[in-house]
Amino acid sequence: MSPDSTISVLRDVLRVYDHRYLDLDLHQRERLVEGTRRVIGEEGLSDAARAALPASVRLRAFCIQHGLREELERLIRDEAEGAPGGAVVVGGRIYALYPYLRGVSRQDADITTEVGVDHRLDAVGWQGGRLRIRGTAALQRVETPRTDAELILRNRASGGERRFPAESREAGFEVFADPAVLGPGRWEAHVAVTALGVTREAPFGAIRAPRFKAAPQRRTLGAAKSATADFTKEGHLAVQIDTGNPHRESLLRRLFS
Repeated sequence: MSPDSTISVLRDVLRVYDHRYLDLDLHQRERLVEGTRRVIGEEGLSDAARAALPASVRLRAFCIQHGLREELERLIRDEAEGAPGGAVVVGGRIYALYPYLRGVSRQDADITTEVGVDHRLDAVGWQGGRLRIRGTAALQRVETPRTDAELILRNRASGGERRFPAESREAGFEVFADPAVLGPGRWEAHVAVTALGVTREAPFGAIRAPRFKAAPQRRTLGAAKSATADFTKEGHLAVQIDTGNPHRESLLRRLFS
């Protein structure tokens, strides 16, 4: 069997270790674990398999290989209940943290490429000539007393971007974006988060506070420029900058969008 085929088989076998495993009786679990252990082999996962499989699957394989039945059940149950465990940052890498799992290699616990950003848009509105945005953003699974956030407005056509540093607030962050520095076009919002030397970025605005009202908000910026805060088809926050006759540009957008 080729390495790719072996990895595919491992992925399929270990995929059932979720809520379906918890629904099995003790005898069924033992049979499944013994069969899986034979597939994994005495030496455990190969380096190629470790590189191809996500950490949650690697940790399941570790528990099965070493006969850690209670730890395996707890790992699965925690994830099924939405509590996958914390993480620690060491030397710029992020490692899953499970105090009840002993002897796990750093390679198996490494979730650096899997960690994203938890974020939420709480409010957006014009204040004077600037767009005021409030929300929350943090690295997934990493607890830290300090997190720096930055709003990025990226031009959809050219890829050019403008960055606006956010100020920390008790319940998240606040940022003021000045549309005067934006050229014509559609600028889509992203949030960048840095904590403990690790930075992650994500499109921003699709996840919102429960009572948030997603209505376009337009502001005239002089006689020949306007800015409209609204949302993309995917639900992300965006700022549309129009020049020339703002009313004509708005009409054309409605006709041809």
